[in-house]
Amino acid sequence: MDFDYDALVALSAVVREGRFDAAAKSLNVTQSAVSQRIKQLEDKVGTVLIVRGRPCVPTEAGLQLFRHVEQVSLLQHELSERMNALAGSENATAATIRISVNNDSLATWFPGVIKRAAQELGVRFDILPADQEHTESSLKSGDALAVVTSMEKPVQGCRRISLGSMEYIAVASADLFEEHFSNGVSLDAIRNTSCLAFDRHDTIQDQWMMLCFGETVNVSMHMVPSYEGYLACCLNGTAWGLVPANAAAHHIENGELIELSPGKGLRVALHWQASTQSSEILRRLGEVVVEEAKIHLLPDSFRTE
Repeated sequence: MDFDYDALVALSAVVREGRFDAAAKSLNVTQSAVSQRIKQLEDKVGTVLIVRGRPCVPTEAGLQLFRHVEQVSLLQHELSERMNALAGSENATAATIRISVNNDSLATWFPGVIKRAAQELGVRFDILPADQEHTESSLKSGDALAVVTSMEKPVQGCRRISLGSMEYIAVASADLFEEHFSNGVSLDAIRNTSCLAFDRHDTIQDQWMMLCFGETVNVSMHMVPSYEGYLACCLNGTAWGLVPANAAAHHIENGELIELSPGKGLRVALHWQASTQSSEILRRLGEVVVEEAKIHLLPDSFRTE
């Protein structure tokens, strides 16, 4: 089946932007032109590709075409770079890569990847933030070409590289610690406190309690889906929470935070997963990710599958 490339580009723009008008603006065409191209594409494949709404959502077929367009765009970028090199031209263009990265990595070590990739590979990023336990859903859906995830099992059709582990420690403000834990940190003391979670899928607080006490208790939860907001709520005494050890270190040193159970850090293994059919530039990006992870994460066996 032959596809009209302009129609595929319009589809990709709608998926990225979530709206027909925003997609039209990004392509410098009219909204009616975008609508017409996608309608023609849907007629050709015989199925709906975009569920119209606010935002517009791609169907499974639409996501498959979207992933194809994203991969083709990277291949076109690489071909353009090679042709420019043969012609002696220095008119380099930046490739845009859509990936999903967990929020704690984005706030700590991954900015080093972004800087290096921009300088060394000429890459621009379109990053989808998520909890580390759920970034792989973007890979499965085709919404991202690669992810940083805690999911060890490779997604079908993808290659996994172990990056190392982030260490999380339980912390509370000095006032909250004095109020609830002055007689020691125990399950009984924890039961009467409030805890922070990234969202309803976040289980790291239960994992930490199992590590320290061998069981868990129910605690009142605040859902704060932002690294900055989560840390701010720890600092102002709203509740206790699990934060990356390297980010908490200076707050502990200056007395703003107190570690609940020193020496009982919870390690969360992280992995890089990308399509096995990825382009050369995505392969090179994976190498940069691994190199930065070796600097900032706790060492694990760097296995590839």
